[in-house]
Amino acid sequence: MTFDFVIVGAGSAGCVLANRLSENPRHRVLLLEAGGADRNPMIGIPLLTRILYTMPSLNWGYDTEPQAHLNGRRIHWPRGKVLGGSSTINGMVYIRGQASDYDGWRQDGCDGWSYADVLPYFKRSENHVALGEPYHGVGGPLAIERATSGSVLEDAYIEACQAAGIKPSQDFNGAQFEGVGVHDFTLRNGRRHSTSAAFLRPIMNRANLTVVTGARATKVLFEGRKAIGVEYCWGERVMAAHAASEVILCGGAVNSPTLLLHSGVGAGKDLAALGIATIQDLPGVGRNLQDHVGIYAAYECSQPVSLRRALRPDRAAVAVARAYLFGTGIGSAIPLRCCTVTRSDAALDVPDLKMTMIPSLVVEKPWRRADKEGFSIHAYRLRPESRGRLWLTSPDPESKPTIDPMYLSAENDRLVLRAALGRIREIAAQTPFDRYRSGEIAPGIAVSKDSDVDDWIASNATTSFHPVGTCKMGRTSDSVVGPDLRVHGFENLRVADASIMPSITSGNTNAPTIMIAEKAADMILGRAAPKNHDDLTREPNP
Repeated sequence: MTFDFVIVGAGSAGCVLANRLSENPRHRVLLLEAGGADRNPMIGIPLLTRILYTMPSLNWGYDTEPQAHLNGRRIHWPRGKVLGGSSTINGMVYIRGQASDYDGWRQDGCDGWSYADVLPYFKRSENHVALGEPYHGVGGPLAIERATSGSVLEDAYIEACQAAGIKPSQDFNGAQFEGVGVHDFTLRNGRRHSTSAAFLRPIMNRANLTVVTGARATKVLFEGRKAIGVEYCWGERVMAAHAASEVILCGGAVNSPTLLLHSGVGAGKDLAALGIATIQDLPGVGRNLQDHVGIYAAYECSQPVSLRRALRPDRAAVAVARAYLFGTGIGSAIPLRCCTVTRSDAALDVPDLKMTMIPSLVVEKPWRRADKEGFSIHAYRLRPESRGRLWLTSPDPESKPTIDPMYLSAENDRLVLRAALGRIREIAAQTPFDRYRSGEIAPGIAVSKDSDVDDWIASNATTSFHPVGTCKMGRTSDSVVGPDLRVHGFENLRVADASIMPSITSGNTNAPTIMIAEKAADMILGRAAPKNHDDLTREPNP
């Protein structure tokens, strides 16, 4: 089988590239996905997102190494193994981060990746009818909706944040990133709008596009320093797909570096120890791993105002049916409406904390009280300093990589999470919560000394599901791809997904991943980058 472009991974980036590269009917495009089709009806129901995380049929099901600064706990990493990838199972929050994220990439040598450069690519994907220009796109494939339905707890949270001195933000993707407000979501008419639904499903009938599910890529094929295709397993058969123009890896922060390592691209001494012939010694492959690690504080309510009763099995069934049939009701929204972007220290130049209010107790935690009304507030550091890595322990491409994010290995990350709990407590103590708050469940008022707070964080902090950085973009010796996303030392081989981020963006990473794919499409096709108005290249509030 010979194509012009072979794309490995039909996730948030791969679906975008399949769409953009196949727009020209002369381009033959192959999209390989290890998972299956996204036909499960549960996928479209926002309220069922937490269940999707646990379904083996949709999930790679990775686990980290025991984390030294999290009391030796292994942290489960759900990653989408299905058309649409993690956009098919994620929380659907659409947030770009702050302008200085991307300006920082440019300052580190990634020309063409400043905020001014990438903003047009965000807008290209979007169909945000409610807001539109100048900061939002209208008419793009991806539906973006502002969270509208709320609860008295969410209203109290917004009022409490303002009482604590946090200004309102009307649009986290617009002029003011910092403040308290409501999220945008990848929703359309009350249903999940994944990249598969937005970019892939509408074009599946293109004659020049071939989509193969159940296709597990095992290695990139090379002819000298030129990538010529991909070997993959399909059922019991070992297949090869050849690329006349380019091979593009879109497997994400775990699978893209893993495929490179199995292909002989990585630290030569590590590959040699496994008997894998080194084609290119690139020690940065699998390193620079970053993720947002966060905490949940929980409060009991004195009134039945949380989601507990609505989630009673009989009521939940009705809510799910209503969401499925009509796209309305509580099942058509995920309870992550309210967001705060703020600073752990007023002296900081830019905000460093993101908090999300959940009008229920987070059920997977050991302090769950199934018979209690309550709410939770989640917080994480926007730009963590801790860096981890992943590596192979077996030459078998069917084996999982070893993942060590080294959570909280940087002391500042621990200090900021400690400060985050203080900010949460400050907000929860405000007058607007007085009618509803009856006490702190987690960590509990007895946890007050810094050492006790640190111990609680070590026992409870967990992933926010945003791994990035393992095929770092840049020009330094630890980078894997250049600003054009070409893998150093090769022709016809690029990586275009969250793994290329030099540093993690300030918030959920799905929107930036889609942007990366939009920009990659122009670079692959040799199209000029779109220009943006000068007055939109900066946020008034950095």
